[in-house]
Amino acid sequence: MQQWLTMTGALIPAFGIILVGVVARRINWLTEEADRTLLNLCVRLLFPCFILIQMNRSEWPTGASGLLIPPLVGFGLTAMGFAVCWMIVRPFGKQLGLPTSVHRRTFVLCAGMFNYGYLPIPLVQQLFPKGSPVLPTLLLHNVGVEVAMWTLGILILAGKLTKRWWAGILNPVVLTIMAAITLKLTGAWQLFDANARPVVSLIDSIGQCAIPLSLLLSGATISDVWREASFKEGWGVLGSSTLIRLGVLPAMFLGVAMIFPFSAPLENVIAIQAAMPAAVFPILLAKHYGGDTPTAVRVVLITHFICLITAPAWLAFGLPGN
Repeated sequence: MQQWLTMTGALIPAFGIILVGVVARRINWLTEEADRTLLNLCVRLLFPCFILIQMNRSEWPTGASGLLIPPLVGFGLTAMGFAVCWMIVRPFGKQLGLPTSVHRRTFVLCAGMFNYGYLPIPLVQQLFPKGSPVLPTLLLHNVGVEVAMWTLGILILAGKLTKRWWAGILNPVVLTIMAAITLKLTGAWQLFDANARPVVSLIDSIGQCAIPLSLLLSGATISDVWREASFKEGWGVLGSSTLIRLGVLPAMFLGVAMIFPFSAPLENVIAIQAAMPAAVFPILLAKHYGGDTPTAVRVVLITHFICLITAPAWLAFGLPGN
């Protein structure tokens, strides 16, 4: 019981900020006109500053296995999520309220994708001390998730890769992770940190804004799409996405962590990702690439609501040492 309360307490701040974002949108303090500017600010400035600090102020394995295995695991877990969803909706899609190929493809993308950034990062910060290798391992893991989303995810949703599919992978966040790795391996960051402390402090201060603002924007997005969910309909989608995303896949992810001899930080990352709801960003992908937006919204919203109950239990069970 104490473990469950601890994990719930770690989740509450992140969900609290999301709720503030919902309210801010409803009372027009955070307008839709501001979204694009704030999102660009997060992706192009705040998150790069956050990553530079976190990747270089933490101790984490810099050998080939430490650099390559987390992204491979991130790609593999995402691919596993897509595969499990596809195996279920292909024969039973119509019975679950997914009558067309567009509905089924959207469901596979959204239920197969876990929230890999905005929720896990603050959760790691809550559960592990500063300088822990878990956060850098999570960021490396997320490179693999990004690759899977912009290749397999787009292929599933659109039926083909777009001409500039690689541009999605080479985004500012991924490029900053690569730059941070280079700075750490060459020792350049240590020299910079020692000789330019005021600049490093400025980068740190800017980076601390990344997660709160991102969570506020997530709440605003949820507020915008709420009316598209139509919870009176789509009970098959709501039930099946909850069962798959918050039941079947967590058990499979933790099984992977038990079978393979991963490092302790990567085991922690897998356990945290296993407990996460569906990612919010696939809603935007569904809108842009011709998916069914109501299906995407239903999957994302129901898994966010229910994970407040299931996530603490999975975390208490799955985190090493619990």
